[in-house]
Amino acid sequence: MTLQLFRTRPLSMALLSLAQVTALGMILFMLPQHSAVAASGVTINGVVPQPDYSSSSQGYPYSSGPVRSRATVNGRSIKEMGGKTYSSSPVQGPVILRDLGALPPPVWRMAKAIFEASQEDSLDALRMAIEMNEMPPSFGAAATNSSDPVAQLRSLSQSGEDEEILNAIFDTLTSGFVHVGQNSPYEAYVWPYFAHYPISSLNTAQKEELRQLLPQDAYQKTMLSGQYAYFILGISPDGVWQYFFKEQ
Repeated sequence: MTLQLFRTRPLSMALLSLAQVTALGMILFMLPQHSAVAASGVTINGVVPQPDYSSSSQGYPYSSGPVRSRATVNGRSIKEMGGKTYSSSPVQGPVILRDLGALPPPVWRMAKAIFEASQEDSLDALRMAIEMNEMPPSFGAAATNSSDPVAQLRSLSQSGEDEEILNAIFDTLTSGFVHVGQNSPYEAYVWPYFAHYPISSLNTAQKEELRQLLPQDAYQKTMLSGQYAYFILGISPDGVWQYFFKEQ
């Protein structure tokens, strides 16, 4: 059974059919039990499960089970390219990653904490992920000047509702990502990949992916300007949540 990536936050397990629930229960029962604790001492629910790093496995994003490799190069799947990660044509953008198993364990742990909190009803759920950092992440110049990082994050909502930001985080983390700034102080894993990918080089499928990710006004602005114009999230290789802000 293949678990699909949702484009909207799941509302309830009631949406699953009885057969799906039974199958899901069997999958969860069969997942290996993990007891490894993060070296930093930071835990999620007391125990930090480790991901399965098999590039051919399948699973829900940021689960303790395996994940499916969907890495692409210039919009073409690795499978389509016969397993090769190079192209005979000039590279027009960074390698698009979709295999969560490719993330270093500290990055995976932080992304998992943020992703799980994004499925809650309040931005206060993100406080744990924020406090996993020594310093709060940057929420950009548009955020209010407050000593409370959750208040800063909440100020990014144009509607004033927490759900707007929670949905944006959820959608961002279920999109493809890129690894940028290698061997520099700015090295990070960044979601979504569109923030570092030439918009003019997007193929039809990627444009549709972008359209589904962004609100209509942000999509139109991105396509007209050729520059990504919505939320971007970055985590450094050591697992520090560096930023979440809206590109202008």
